[in-house]
Amino acid sequence: MTLEFKDAAGVPLTPSTVEWRVDDLTNSAEVRAWTALGGISDTMTVIVTGADNVITKDKHVKEVQLFGIRVDDGLAGEGHAELEYNVLNLKGPTGP
Repeated sequence: MTLEFKDAAGVPLTPSTVEWRVDDLTNSAEVRAWTALGGISDTMTVIVTGADNVITKDKHVKEVQLFGIRVDDGLAGEGHAELEYNVLNLKGPTGP
């Protein structure tokens, strides 16, 4: 995921902290807890790994994940954004 931080006027902004997480919405489970990023700048990349995108129940055709990001710019407070995405079961569903 490529993250670009801007203020309300669209000017690039370097936050003081950046954290991200992944949740499995299908199974109501935390996949990755809030994780702080280092080397903070106005544009950053987060790699969501294969381990973050594992199908946990083989009977599912897909599982819905939620990528969350929160930033603190030290002035106006905290910002938060989320993105839902599907992880497809490429082996196909099994079981009842």
